[in-house]
Amino acid sequence: MNLIKNTTPVLLFLVVVSFTPGCSSSSFGQHADSLFLVDTHLDFTYDLKRPGEKHFLPYVLEEISGLTFKAPSQILAVDDESGKVFEYDLRKKEIVHSIQFYKSDDYEGVELIDNDIYVLKHDGDIFHFKYSQEKKVTSKKYETLLHNDNDTEGLGYDPQRNLLLIACKEEGHIGEKKIKGRAFYSFHRERKELSKKPIFIIGPKELERFWEENKDFDYERKRIKFKPSAIATHPLSGHYYILSSVGKMLVVASPKGKILGTYPISPRILGQPEGICFSPDGDMYISSEGEGDRGYILKFDMQ
Repeated sequence: MNLIKNTTPVLLFLVVVSFTPGCSSSSFGQHADSLFLVDTHLDFTYDLKRPGEKHFLPYVLEEISGLTFKAPSQILAVDDESGKVFEYDLRKKEIVHSIQFYKSDDYEGVELIDNDIYVLKHDGDIFHFKYSQEKKVTSKKYETLLHNDNDTEGLGYDPQRNLLLIACKEEGHIGEKKIKGRAFYSFHRERKELSKKPIFIIGPKELERFWEENKDFDYERKRIKFKPSAIATHPLSGHYYILSSVGKMLVVASPKGKILGTYPISPRILGQPEGICFSPDGDMYISSEGEGDRGYILKFDMQ
């Protein structure tokens, strides 16, 4: 395992160059293909242009929406509709088990902690049950103060604080006070309580401030779109990795919400990224919905 520690700023970006044959080089139109990469503050890095593995999933997981790591060759996943958790074997390249935990609905995230499975619904409800070889189990549902307008799409886990992490794709407020940006809440596993306030907020303003401090070229502010679709904690650094399908980026933040790095995501590689998880040694897995075809999981090796 190679551990990369940056001591000097590294600012990279992707560009697309378009031109008409016969034109001079001064007429070339050049613009940023995506939001630029800043990994200056990160000890561990990933090349999101070069996945190490690609796993096409059975059609039942066309709308895969959440991932969690189970074992060296197994990943658990949920889809948007079925009310099942699927166990996918990376070596056999097939679903080897499924658990029906509730009726069909809109499920967005899943976390396996020891033998406990938690599933997040789009309205902020959390389902809890034990991993089992049974095909159907009874789950406990916890209704939180979150609601449909929050559109909760990301569920993660911080082992240092024993907290589930919930990312809101849309509205951030749970009371009357409006919140600008995307809100992240915590759910205490022991007390079964949602934090009354967001543990942090990240929006265009926070992203723009980070890029202004680190940029080496001008970018289009109107292109900043950030709507979290997944969140996971890096097993070695403890940083939060936040996936945004809208805006096509991966944001790395501290547990206090300080932005530490950003990665652009090519839509040709990840069409609709909805799930993220890590192996214990730091390899990263990202899932994408199939958009009319099979969903898939990509593995990115830690560098």
